Amino acid sequence: MFKKLLYVRYLFLIVVIFMMLNSLFFIIGGVIESIEGIKIFITHGLDEEKKPGLKLLKGLDLFLISMVFMIFAIGIVRLFGIYKHNDDDSLPSWLNIGSFKELKVLLWETILVTLVVFTLTSIATDRSGLHWEMLILPGVILILSLSLFLMRKH
Repeated sequence: MFKKLLYVRYLFLIVVIFMMLNSLFFIIGGVIESIEGIKIFITHGLDEEKKPGLKLLKGLDLFLISMVFMIFAIGIVRLFGIYKHNDDDSLPSWLNIGSFKELKVLLWETILVTLVVFTLTSIATDRSGLHWEMLILPGVILILSLSLFLMRKH
């Protein structure tokens, strides 16, 4: 009975496939934004009105979001034993995920970096000036960072 129940883990393969597709789409979006930024830089230089750096920053943000999807997909594959491969030398050491807690911490760190880049992008692109609502994302980053620090302390 229990062995038949273990076949449910292969349903997570559908989740992994769609997460990898999401990651691929974000990578394509990041490449497009980066190419647009490079084109603007080549044609106009560091023109204040064209802002090629913002395009590159948006591309970086999309690449980081794709990493979140990819790491989560790889973590699901590793945790649920969908793909049995004992040769872990081909994976980077930071992707050797052995428990759900390790996956959670890795995703937590990746999401924090993504939030920092997203916050910098949104602050740089906001043309309405500085206002108090812009402190929401940095506050969220602070709370998540403190939570991660306290979790690691124990």
